[in-house]
Amino acid sequence: MSAVPYLTNILSELKIDVIAIAEHWLRKSQFHFLNTVDSNYRAYGKSVDEYHPELYNCNFRGGVAFLVSNYLCPFIVELDIESNRICGIEIQFPGQPSVFLISVYLPATTQPFHLFVDELEYLMDIYRAYTNLGTVFLLGDFNCKIEGPRYKFVNDKRSNLLNTHLEATSSVSLHTLTFAIGPIHTFQSYDGGPKTAIDHIITQRENICYISEVFIPDEDIFNVSDHKPIICTMEINGYRRSDNLNQNPLLTQLSEKVAWTKAIELNLITDYSFAVSQNLWSVCAPSSPATAETIESYYKTIVDAIMTADHDTLPHKSFVKHLKPYWTNTVKINHAHMRKRRADWIANGKIHNRNNYFFRAYKDAKRDFRKELELAYNAYMKDCAQKLEESIDSDQKYVWSVLKSRRKQKVICRELRVNGRTYTDDNDICEAWADHFESIFKTDRTLLNPEREQHMKQTIADIRNCFKAVSENITEFEYDEVYNVCKKLKNNKSTGLDKVSYEHVKYGGKQLQKHLCALFNLIIQNCYIPVDWKSSVIIPLFKGGNKDKTDPNSFRGISLTSCISKIFEKILVPHLEPLQQNFPHPTQMAYQKLLCSTHASFTMQEMIRHYIERNSKVIVVLMDSMKAFDSLWHDALLLKLKEYGVCGKFWLLIDEMYRGMKSSILFNNKLSRWFQLQRGVRQGGVLSAVLYLAFINDLLIELNKTSYGTILYDIRVACSVQADDIALMSPTTKGMQTLINICQLFSERWAFKFSPSKSHVLLYGKCQSNTIDRLFLYGSEIPIVKSTKHVGILLESSFNSMEQTINACHMLRATTISIMNSGVHPAILNTSTCLKIVNQLAYTRALYGCELWNNLTKSELLLLERAHRFVCKAVQGLPKRSRSDKCTSLLGWLCIECYIDKCKLLFFGRLCRLNSAHLPKQIMMARLLEFKYTCVDNQLGFIPDMYRLFIKYNLLQYVVNLIELGSFPSKIVWNNVVSQNIHKTEQLKWLERISNDSDFNFFKLIHPVIKLHKAWIIAKRYPDLRVASKYIIDLCAIVRIEAEQLLCEKCGKLFTNVLEHILCSCDFVLDYRNEMWRDIININPIQFSVYMDSLSSLEFTATILSCDTIYVHLS
Repeated sequence: MSAVPYLTNILSELKIDVIAIAEHWLRKSQFHFLNTVDSNYRAYGKSVDEYHPELYNCNFRGGVAFLVSNYLCPFIVELDIESNRICGIEIQFPGQPSVFLISVYLPATTQPFHLFVDELEYLMDIYRAYTNLGTVFLLGDFNCKIEGPRYKFVNDKRSNLLNTHLEATSSVSLHTLTFAIGPIHTFQSYDGGPKTAIDHIITQRENICYISEVFIPDEDIFNVSDHKPIICTMEINGYRRSDNLNQNPLLTQLSEKVAWTKAIELNLITDYSFAVSQNLWSVCAPSSPATAETIESYYKTIVDAIMTADHDTLPHKSFVKHLKPYWTNTVKINHAHMRKRRADWIANGKIHNRNNYFFRAYKDAKRDFRKELELAYNAYMKDCAQKLEESIDSDQKYVWSVLKSRRKQKVICRELRVNGRTYTDDNDICEAWADHFESIFKTDRTLLNPEREQHMKQTIADIRNCFKAVSENITEFEYDEVYNVCKKLKNNKSTGLDKVSYEHVKYGGKQLQKHLCALFNLIIQNCYIPVDWKSSVIIPLFKGGNKDKTDPNSFRGISLTSCISKIFEKILVPHLEPLQQNFPHPTQMAYQKLLCSTHASFTMQEMIRHYIERNSKVIVVLMDSMKAFDSLWHDALLLKLKEYGVCGKFWLLIDEMYRGMKSSILFNNKLSRWFQLQRGVRQGGVLSAVLYLAFINDLLIELNKTSYGTILYDIRVACSVQADDIALMSPTTKGMQTLINICQLFSERWAFKFSPSKSHVLLYGKCQSNTIDRLFLYGSEIPIVKSTKHVGILLESSFNSMEQTINACHMLRATTISIMNSGVHPAILNTSTCLKIVNQLAYTRALYGCELWNNLTKSELLLLERAHRFVCKAVQGLPKRSRSDKCTSLLGWLCIECYIDKCKLLFFGRLCRLNSAHLPKQIMMARLLEFKYTCVDNQLGFIPDMYRLFIKYNLLQYVVNLIELGSFPSKIVWNNVVSQNIHKTEQLKWLERISNDSDFNFFKLIHPVIKLHKAWIIAKRYPDLRVASKYIIDLCAIVRIEAEQLLCEKCGKLFTNVLEHILCSCDFVLDYRNEMWRDIININPIQFSVYMDSLSSLEFTATILSCDTIYVHLS
């Protein structure tokens, strides 16, 4: 860390593309620090605790990394090397042989020779393997000298061994060759040891022809490391570093961001609001009717007023080169002193000799600077951790922003394949992206019948002319509507081309909001949308996973649109009353208040189980709509809006929104050409979701009108839908093919398409040997599968949940480790803080959909519980072999089955509180009555599982009241009842378990209930006591009473409890015990000291370890 200032200097001044780093202290939870060194570089590598990141303390040696320029990142592939001392990357330039770079940190001479031998043998095996695949370079700290024309020395056994390997592979160390420039020695110890060359760049002799320069810089004022860097220039055909960014004024505008947090802290919001009001004070709102030019001019005036006030009053985010927050005044003073000593040393001959006064003074000053810089950095990191802990309860936005910044940087595409052509130049890639997205948003003539298209155009033109001819008085927006929407706007959202953010409007004051209200009323009265509102910038974002990064379909487009237009749409939605009354269809769960994707899966699964209970089969087809939102036919949408009762100026307004839309692609700071959006809903538009639901609604109506869907008494359900995820259900093959045909005909009529290959068929039934006839979509067979995902929840045709359980366990462990790697580690943060973050991120993600997990086997629960215990111990920094019941209770955690049970019960509460018109509520009540009256011998699914939980947690009376009286508790009451009853039940089970285990005889005195141990609470309140609190927890986790007495080797006394013996009777630690009692007497009231003295040795030990006492209650 102390060499960071020097590192940032050489990265920027020398335009380094790749730098290899060896740092033995770097833990996985701190690895994100490397990504903060320079925003133009990304880190790859291995930490010292690479394979055990959950450990609280780490005494390993290792840690190697690469910093790679953002330009090279798209061409980088990490090598799979099982060592925390070796890491590698492969550079894959298009049309060029691979170049392999391997960073090395071999064991130091202070470590056993056999460790060096083992690591070197493994390194050379890797070296030989990759030399057969391309050009290989080894870079790093070898802790070993290599002979060359510029460097002669007396060989030792390390050097002999390494030189043998180098001769066998015809390899050399580049800086020892004659063409290298600068000092030969790369290492100078502080203790006056000899200067040596133990850092190297090694490659085969045949690769020297690619090297144009090798040099070692001399002493530098910022380089306080023991080592000097070796800098090498390699020529690669086809590689051209691009440092000149497109200076398009629009890009400059989009990159400028207001530091709103700083503005609030400096009380500049009032100044900004006043400045906006002043700028708008003399502006008069145009009267209606108004021309397009008038509305554009008025809109521009409002935006200019906002931007002028922004420029005059608000601070902006900027990056100050090399300015680090840990560069304190003390560090500056030591740096200045070091510079002076260095100048004296240079002026007096620059002699490298420890006996020389000036050299020694310079080295001492350098050591002091390095020490202060490390102290300042540690203090800064401690302050960051403290702020994170303080913010977890009061400002979670800050917490998530910090964690997000520590994630891996976004994927940058450097090669793109579109329509069979490969593009590698930035400008060509940018235009290729434009071609790709233009093809998506361009009308697909293959999906349209020319006669129908012409007829539709004429129909829409007639409707448009009809509405324009009718004089209509439309209800204008009220100021209160604008005000109420603006005050609820979320912060930190991206802006559009006008650069106006939600914060600009929210903090702009009443004068601005009044003008916006006037602007919006002008727009709806004149049915005109400003041009900027129809323009958007699309940014391609990688979808993630193992998808091909050269395939444009592996990316999704995110559109940046005007925030003012989105505010307008938020206010417009409630005014579309006819649309609100006629849809959505009950089977549609998306974008509905109180409904979510879990309700969609619940509806489908319960209908399936209803049939299986009656020995019937059910066929489910998951229909995949190809780019549903992006391929929506505008004329079809407008016609359907008309049919749903949207008419007059509101219809004309939406018509105007979707005419003349255009987009451009923003890629690598370059802006593509503009292209028209001929189809698809407005990306990022608030109305988009509502409009899509209106477009697809007729299909849902048509599907559920048939008699081919599933039936639950008087409830007919042919499909369960979450936006464009349509799950068709039918008990017969003929019925299912009919439903598929309805979808096909609807898509052909309205110019979009389902994907046969990406759609899936599942066959449910008690007899898994059942077969079904093939099902076809557009003449292509839909594949039959055993399992697939629907709305993110895994479906298995046999209802075998083992795969789902294994996935959840893997996700829980992996997400927890990922969170800890981002700095949420018990060695850095308080455990209670780590606990909250892990709960919100890891458990929510891993147990998604657990509300519908039924009949988990004992094996599955055991797998889940093991993953849960792993997380519990990792969050507390406890050894893996600690007793689990101790670890979970110290954290206040229940078993994972209780967590799942709570999710199920809370979901049941959400179902009960739904309106009776909601389909999931109807299905739940029907299934509940089925269970009550035993309609089948063995009912399956959600309700029997819930009945088991009602009995288990004594909640049955609430269900009785629901059935007989129709009453159910409110959300808050139900959540409290569920939490209390689950905790009470689990507490009794836990006490029963530990009562039958002798290991817990003493632990019961320390921690008799499942709750967060007081040591963790003390550590939260007093951060300086975090280490001491952690030590108390460690003792609690291991303490036990021995079955037989043991003899103390130090004092000769017998004992059964080692902690009780040390605290109360061991003569060997008498002085420490006396010091402890002096602290107890001096810190606390004398009465407390008397009380503590009155306790038995066992009670005294338990009181110390529990960090709690009944003294307060007695006094």
